[in-house]
Amino acid sequence: MKKIKYIAIGLLIAMSGCSDFLNINNNPNAPAQSVPDPVLAGALAATANIMAGGTAAFAPYWAGYWAASGTYSSAGNVTQNFKIQTSSFGQAPWGGIYLNMANYTFVENTAGKGFEYYKAIAKIMKVYGYHTLVDCYGKIPYTDSELGFRNLSPKYDDDRVVYEKLVNKLDSAIAIIQPILAQGLAATAKVVPKTADVMFGGDMNKWVRLANTMKLRLLIRMSNVPSEAAFITSAIASITANGAGFLGAGEDAAINPGYQKAAGLQNPLWEGNGLGVGGDVGFRDFNRTSEYSRLFFANNNDPRILRLFRKPSDLPGVNTGTVASDYASIPWGTPPTTQYVSSSTSGMGIGVMGSPSQSVFFLTAAESFFLQAEAAQRGWLNTGQEQTLYQTGITESFRQLGVPSSATAAIAYYTSGKLNVDWSVSADKRQAIIVQKWAANCSIDAMESWCDVRRTGFPNVPLSLDPNKGNLAIPTPIRILYPLIEYTSNPQNIPPNIDLYTSKVFWNQ
Repeated sequence: MKKIKYIAIGLLIAMSGCSDFLNINNNPNAPAQSVPDPVLAGALAATANIMAGGTAAFAPYWAGYWAASGTYSSAGNVTQNFKIQTSSFGQAPWGGIYLNMANYTFVENTAGKGFEYYKAIAKIMKVYGYHTLVDCYGKIPYTDSELGFRNLSPKYDDDRVVYEKLVNKLDSAIAIIQPILAQGLAATAKVVPKTADVMFGGDMNKWVRLANTMKLRLLIRMSNVPSEAAFITSAIASITANGAGFLGAGEDAAINPGYQKAAGLQNPLWEGNGLGVGGDVGFRDFNRTSEYSRLFFANNNDPRILRLFRKPSDLPGVNTGTVASDYASIPWGTPPTTQYVSSSTSGMGIGVMGSPSQSVFFLTAAESFFLQAEAAQRGWLNTGQEQTLYQTGITESFRQLGVPSSATAAIAYYTSGKLNVDWSVSADKRQAIIVQKWAANCSIDAMESWCDVRRTGFPNVPLSLDPNKGNLAIPTPIRILYPLIEYTSNPQNIPPNIDLYTSKVFWNQ
């Protein structure tokens, strides 16, 4: 199998109705329509699959959220024993993201006059794909990745350079959208992708705010690299200059192409961890609540525990729990025992996995405020507003998860006097921000939390208890390995001597 199958061909999406955005066809040389609607909608749906499936194979474990059910054998569970080899393990995000980048590239390259908004959305979403690849692997093919048959052996770009180009790519997307918005839609006759945009329904102001928020995420990743200081300063200035701000209260970026209880159309997180269309469990009860995450919420008297987890006796989409003691968890890496079987432990709760039709969160308002809080704490922007931004992030998390009387409950929580909860008693403000960002992203965006664990050491997630792990005194690998297909199809370009524990991504200083 040639590398080109992942980097150049991609999947083009056919469409006849809203739910058909979830269907795909493999003929990129004969797209169903000349308008990029079906491809854009399908690419957004594929991004949701990557978040809820591809990176969810490892990130929720390494971020401290999940543990493996004791119902199943742990032999060969490389997520907890770290005996990861160059194999298919690293292929899911690699193949899935590169494949989907071809969809966004198709939209970017074919969106002609009148379809500029489509081009801008494709640019923004490609940034997510590429930065996720960098966050997993470090150096990746970027410049050559879209050359197709013109280059079957793409070179690898330096991961630091890729990040800088991604920041600039977000600027180029904003530069497309804002002038059109300033002129007014009627005067310019631009097509608004209301149907194809299964994220914001064609609200291009929100797309600009999402781009700014994603840009801030990239810059914060780069913050520990001294040589990036000047670049970061310039990029922060450009955010201030465009004046659009960031995702605000209630503005969760969430993808929903028409999820429903039907074969092949269920929310991908539900499909993997909830119930089948016929109500069957199958192997969907494999991922359970980790003891670390349960105790964090229980020990802090955090009402989100009632929304994040469910009682062991409850089916997905149901939670009759009323107190923290209703939930049961597994110390991460514990070998299978009858104590920790699926029927005796908690799965994901209705706040993160409420039904097969629930949207997949892409980037939440809560995370937006925590990113802003860290930026303010670093003195980049909104200096002096750190506490307000931090507390708003907590309030937004409560709102998003459906905590009753969320605003009042959030105030009681963040004035509780607890370390890394109450701003006033938390000496290390940056640690408090990262810890609460981690809490807000529980089972929602584990990839972001895994990056924060590697970047900051916060929170202090536990070591795996898997006896096959040996004496490795680390909570998580610092990267994943390139997939085997790279060693067979592009060996002359793949970086040499990659190690799970020493080959850091450039921002992990």
